[in-house]
Amino acid sequence: MADTRKVLDSVTLRFDGDEKSGTDLHELRAADVAQVLQGLASFVSDFDKAGAFHDEGPADSVMLVRPPQEGSFIIEAIRMAGENWEGVAAVTGIPSVATLISLATKSMRAEVQDFEHLENGNVKIMWQDDTVQEVSRPVWEELNKRKHRRKKQLREIMAPLGDDRVSTLDVSGAPSSEDEQTPPSDEFVLTRADFDSVAPTDEVEESEETFEVDGQMQAIDFGDPTRWKVRAAGQTRKATVDDADFLRRVAEGLAISSSDIFQLRIRADKIVKNGRTRTTWTVLKVENHRRRAGDGTS
Repeated sequence: MADTRKVLDSVTLRFDGDEKSGTDLHELRAADVAQVLQGLASFVSDFDKAGAFHDEGPADSVMLVRPPQEGSFIIEAIRMAGENWEGVAAVTGIPSVATLISLATKSMRAEVQDFEHLENGNVKIMWQDDTVQEVSRPVWEELNKRKHRRKKQLREIMAPLGDDRVSTLDVSGAPSSEDEQTPPSDEFVLTRADFDSVAPTDEVEESEETFEVDGQMQAIDFGDPTRWKVRAAGQTRKATVDDADFLRRVAEGLAISSSDIFQLRIRADKIVKNGRTRTTWTVLKVENHRRRAGDGTS
C-alpha cells in the first residue's frame, strides 16, 4: 500500500555538552528525551490546528522521529502531512517548526511593543527589543493563546537543559527538498536562560462573593476572632469574625450555644491555584440572634 504522506519540514535539536567538562555528550536522561518528544508533538499539534501550516485549516501534521546519528545526541523530527499533502505542500510562506519554536521562545522573553495587521493578511510584530517579524494571522493568534500550555511545551522541548551536563540546544530546520516552499529557517541556540524563562509559574485566580445566610457558631475562640468555626449553607468552615460590635457583646458576656441561630453576612474569598481551590470565610455582620433553633428572636 502506497504511503500517502509527504515530509514537509524537519527540525533538528542538537544538545551540546558543557565545554568545561571537555567531553562529548553521548546520552541524555530517558525522562528528558521523553519530555522533548512529548512537548514537540503537542507544540506542533496546536499550531497545526490553528492553521499555521495551511491557509484552509489543519494540515493533519504528524511528527515522526528519525534514527539518531551515532556519536552525537541529535533529535531529528520530521513533520508529515496526511492524505491531502499535495494541497498542503503547494502553499507558500509556511513557517517551519524551528521558526515557530523560535517565535514562541522569544514571546516568553520579550514583550510585544506593537503590532500591525498588514494588507496581505499577515501581522507585523514589533518586539520590545526593537526587532520586527512578520507572521501569518493563524500564527499570531496561536501565539496569544494558551500561554501556560505553550510554556509547558517549550519547557519539555528544552528539558535536557536542566541537566548540568548540557549547556546549549542548537535548533535548526530544513524543508524536505530543495524545491520545497517552506522558507529556510535560521539556526538558533537556546541556553539555560531560555530554559529558565519557561519555568512553571503558579496560575492563581482570585474571586469573592458576599451573601446572607442563617448560621450557627460551632466553635468560639474568645482570644482570637480568626479561629471561629461557622456552620452555614450546609457546610462548616473556619472563619474570621470581623463584626466588632458582635465581638464586643461576646466579650461582655453574651451567652452563645452551638444551636443558636444567627443571620450572618459572609464574604467568601476563593483562590484557585493550579487547579486547586481554597475558600475562606469572613463574617462581616452578625444579626438576629435566636437563642435556640426554632425559638423566637431575642
